[in-house]
Amino acid sequence: DKTKEYVARRVAEGHTKMEAIRCLKRYISREVYTLLRNQNRQINSIPITA
Repeated sequence: DKTKEYVARRVAEGHTKMEAIRCLKRYISREVYTLLRNQNRQINSIPITA
């Protein structure tokens, strides 16, 4: 599971489990924001014909 691997990697780097989970939340939010931003760009690039 990618999530468990990510948290384990952060803990191995010296972070506490709570810090690793915080890092995971930030990583997820960056990914979601990027997806939403790219989707919005695609929607806005479609010409509106009336």
